[in-house]
Amino acid sequence: MTSYSLGLSGEWLYLILFVICSLIFTLLIYRRTNPVISNGKKSILIFLRTIGLILLIFALFEPVFTGFISFTSEPKIVVLLDNSESMGMDDVGGNRKQKYDEALNKLDIENQDNDLFKISLFGDYLRNSVNFSIDSLTLSDNSSDISKAFKGLYNNTKEDNVQSVILVSDGSYNRGYNPIYAANEIGLPIFSIGIGDSTEPVDLSIQSIIMNEIAYIDNPVPVNINIKSKGFKDNSIKLNVFENDNLLETREILINEDLYETTVYYTYLPKVSGNRKISVKLEPLDGEISLKNNDMSEFIKVLKNKRIISLFAGAPNSDLSFIKQYLSTLTGIEVKEYIQSAGASFFRQPTEKDISETEMFILVGFPISSTPDVILSSISRELKSGKPIFFISSLNTDFIKLRKLEEYLPFNTASSRAVEFEISPEFTSAAVNSPLLRVNGVQDDIEKWKNLAPVFRTETFVRPKPESEVLANIKVNNVQLNEPFLMSRNVNSRKSIAILGYGLYKWKLFSYASDIAKGRSDVFDAYTKLLENSIRWLSVTDINKKVSVSSIKSNYSKGERVEFSGQVYDDSYLPVDNADIHIKISGDDAREISMISIGNGRYTASIDGINTGDYSFMADVKRAGTKIGSDNGRFIVGETGLEYRDIKMQAALLRNISESSGGKFYTVDNMQNILKDIKELKNFKEKIVNKRNDIALMNYPWLLALALAAFALEWIIRKRNGML
Repeated sequence: MTSYSLGLSGEWLYLILFVICSLIFTLLIYRRTNPVISNGKKSILIFLRTIGLILLIFALFEPVFTGFISFTSEPKIVVLLDNSESMGMDDVGGNRKQKYDEALNKLDIENQDNDLFKISLFGDYLRNSVNFSIDSLTLSDNSSDISKAFKGLYNNTKEDNVQSVILVSDGSYNRGYNPIYAANEIGLPIFSIGIGDSTEPVDLSIQSIIMNEIAYIDNPVPVNINIKSKGFKDNSIKLNVFENDNLLETREILINEDLYETTVYYTYLPKVSGNRKISVKLEPLDGEISLKNNDMSEFIKVLKNKRIISLFAGAPNSDLSFIKQYLSTLTGIEVKEYIQSAGASFFRQPTEKDISETEMFILVGFPISSTPDVILSSISRELKSGKPIFFISSLNTDFIKLRKLEEYLPFNTASSRAVEFEISPEFTSAAVNSPLLRVNGVQDDIEKWKNLAPVFRTETFVRPKPESEVLANIKVNNVQLNEPFLMSRNVNSRKSIAILGYGLYKWKLFSYASDIAKGRSDVFDAYTKLLENSIRWLSVTDINKKVSVSSIKSNYSKGERVEFSGQVYDDSYLPVDNADIHIKISGDDAREISMISIGNGRYTASIDGINTGDYSFMADVKRAGTKIGSDNGRFIVGETGLEYRDIKMQAALLRNISESSGGKFYTVDNMQNILKDIKELKNFKEKIVNKRNDIALMNYPWLLALALAAFALEWIIRKRNGML
């Protein structure tokens, strides 16, 4: 049964009144014409004007044309066919492909009525099959994601009278989550046909390698290697560990059980920085069903030791304590303190080695008048090599001594006196786009930095360098002065920040902590945010911060699609969507591809059909023809796929999927009654399906086109008759 209706966003009565008014309006206009025209032409003009107005008024009421269709739908069965590599392997029971073909022939799947079966293939992803034939099963997918198949089934069959599912698979899933949960979500009985043998085959395999993604030179890294063995009791096997194909160690493992699983613990000691490939290989034994699962590789990024930040202070003070407390919350850094005590001595005396190993200098009220020149010379030498510096003044800072480091700071000192007074920061227009003051990446960020607690400053006058950005000046008694308070500088890969004030801890105690004590939870922590942004900006070079390109995985199987993701930011660390990213892949099967933007500074690319091998890639990033950065990485395309890790039918899983959903588990040998069992289900019957189709007429251009055509034709006729 089919029915139709027309709906409006307003009342029909108002539409009729507007139509009548438009008709009356048109009649009044054409009651008298100049010059006088014939009644026939007048009638045509009245008709065209009225039709045009009615169509426009009709569109303003947002008409929606609705069609209701009811029909009888016969019950359907979705057949999910596993198209992964494991379905074509040999196991204890023989060749799985032969068993697979036998199961499909018993279902008579190629000759069944299309109204009964809806056929879909799954593996890496789910896809529907039209005009299915057994020969179309390529068994080439590199993974099995049964949960994704169930989820896709739920999304694609809502309007069909699907009453059951036939799952033909070995039950080995190596992607996604446990398919039992997904099976319960679709609310349909699942009848599973298990392909393969559930007996463990005679085989050796490496199941997984577990280790950190990042390591540091000379810092030991634990590596857990999980091994599985079947059928080699009272044998010994050899496990070789490689770094970039260089043999590191060979372990001999005694197998004392028929089914043996163990974890080998290896300690990797990196000596060279960069992306290092750690490979483990089991030497083969006679009788293994497959040698493709005897090796595995993973990448680890080796950095030069932990990033060392050195804190230099002329004396213990509150700002120093608060900065130390914040730095203690960061990971991947080592903080070293060098605080002057009496005279030129330090509580911990810095050595040349200490200063040369420092990767960032933070000076808090340093230097003072008694600071040794040799220390300042050593720091200056390291700053010359491009290391960043963060300077915070204090009451006792000696700006004359500081001139030894001024070449690397954002200012030059004009004069200074140790006369203390209270000031408040007044942020400039340059602060809006500064990464040091970024909160949420919006223009309103700067509002959060207003009304901070006042801090202290000495009577010091400086001249900002031409390359510096003055982010805040000072206010004294609400009078703004053109004297810098917060400055940053980035020139020739040398970064520096200077705060010409002290007592910054008051932002934490008085502005933030007091509001927290009053029960407010949405308080902005300006002190922590400034330190966080400053340390991040100083720590990371522009090229690494602004450009990041990596492969989605470090290990791919032969034939698997290799995917890349990227992110690009500008100098203000805002996303860039118009960059050109070109990736050059080096290896046995060299390729070149370009990435496409997917918005918000993110990019993606993929490539199919790369041969097995060890590959590296270099991504060059340009914007308007100018290079803004690059990134590189490595990945492996191996013969060994996920499908080879567990070569047996997962009968228990398939049985649980079927029984928990109200279905039944079969093997190829006992599946002769599967269709009969399905058709005897209580809900396996036809049902009435109602479909509604809404068409918003105002979205169709012909409605406006007809109105414009009517007005245009009216204008032409009036013009030809010389009418005003």
